[in-house]
Amino acid sequence: MTTIPITSAEICTDWLNAVLDDDVRGGARVTAVDVTVIGEGVGFVGEVARLTLTYDVPTATSTTTMISKMPTANEGFKHVGLLLGLYEKEAGFYRDVAPEMELRVPRCYYNHVEDGVHFILLLEDLAPMRPGDQLASCTFEEAELALSAVAQLHAHWWGSDDLDRFGSWLPQPDSPYFDILENAFLGAVDAFHEHWSHLVSPEIHALVDRTAADYQGMVDAGIGREPHTFIHGDFRLDNMMFGDGRGSDAFALVDFQLPFLANPLWDVVYFLGGNFDPEWRREHQDRLVEGYHTALVDNGVTGYSLDHCREDYRAAGLVLLGYMVTSAGDVDIETLNDRGRELIEKMFRRYGTAIEDLRSAEFLP
Repeated sequence: MTTIPITSAEICTDWLNAVLDDDVRGGARVTAVDVTVIGEGVGFVGEVARLTLTYDVPTATSTTTMISKMPTANEGFKHVGLLLGLYEKEAGFYRDVAPEMELRVPRCYYNHVEDGVHFILLLEDLAPMRPGDQLASCTFEEAELALSAVAQLHAHWWGSDDLDRFGSWLPQPDSPYFDILENAFLGAVDAFHEHWSHLVSPEIHALVDRTAADYQGMVDAGIGREPHTFIHGDFRLDNMMFGDGRGSDAFALVDFQLPFLANPLWDVVYFLGGNFDPEWRREHQDRLVEGYHTALVDNGVTGYSLDHCREDYRAAGLVLLGYMVTSAGDVDIETLNDRGRELIEKMFRRYGTAIEDLRSAEFLP
C-alpha cells in the first residue's frame, strides 16, 4: 500500500507519480511540485492546498495544477471530522455519487481513506472559476443560481431507491449516526452557553436546552420531514465556485463531507440563513424559495407543492441549532485566524436570527 502524506507539505513527486494515472500526467513524469495552502479560515475540517506540477516532458494533456484535501491540523475541528466520519463521507461521495452527477463537481484524480483517519483527495482545480465568500455574501442572481443548482441535485435523487446502496456512509434520520450527533450536541451545550451566549438571544438559549431534553424530537421535526433526498449538508458560499460562462461553467459545488439523506430544505435554509445578513434574507427569501421550488418542478419533481416546500423550509431552521451547538464543543476561538473567527461569529448570529424569524421552534413536539 502506498503511504499517503499526512500534511500537504509532505506531498512529493515520487508519491504523485505513484498515485496519479497516466492520463492525468499526460504520459509524463512529475519532476517538481509546489504546494500552496489555500482557503485558510474557509474550510474548517480540511486542509486545502493547490499543487502546481512540473513535468519532465509535458504534453497537452498533462494536468499542471490540482487541489489536495486532507484533514485539518486544527485539533478541535479534526476531532469533529473524525467523530462525524466526515472524511469517509467525502471519499464515499467521490467514489459512488460524483460519477453520476449532472451538477458540476471537481473531477477526482485520487481518493484514499483509511480507518476514517488517514485521508487525501486530489481534485480538479476549478480555476479560473472564483470561490464564493460567506462573509461577503453574493448577489441575488448568484443566490438564484446556487439554489437552482442544488434543486437539480435534489431532484436527481428525489425519493430514489438507489440511495440505499450508499447506506454504509450516507446517514439518514433513523440511522445510528444520529446517536453520535446527539452525544456531540449534548456534550457541547455547556460550552455553547459559556462561550457563545453573547451571539444569540435568550430565546435561542432556551431552545438549546429544550432540544437537549428531546434531541430526537428536533431530528424528526426538522431533518426527518419527508420527502427525503440526497443533500449536500454544508451548502454555503465558501463551498461554491462561480464562473462567467453558462451551464457547467457557471457554477460548481465542492466539499461533500456532510451529505445526508434528509429533508432537502436543510440545504436551502442553511444557505439562506448562514450566508446573508438577516435584513437581506428577510427581503429576498420568499422569492428565492419559490425559485428553488420552480427548479425542482422543472427537473421532474411532482406532487410537492410550494406550500409544502415553504413549511419544510421553516422546519429545517432547527438544523441550524445543531450546527451552532455541536461546533461550540470543539472550537477554540484562539486557534482560528481572523477570518475564521469572524466567520464563526457571523454564522452563529445569523443562524440564531433565522431560527427566530422562521419560528422553527413551532415544529418541535
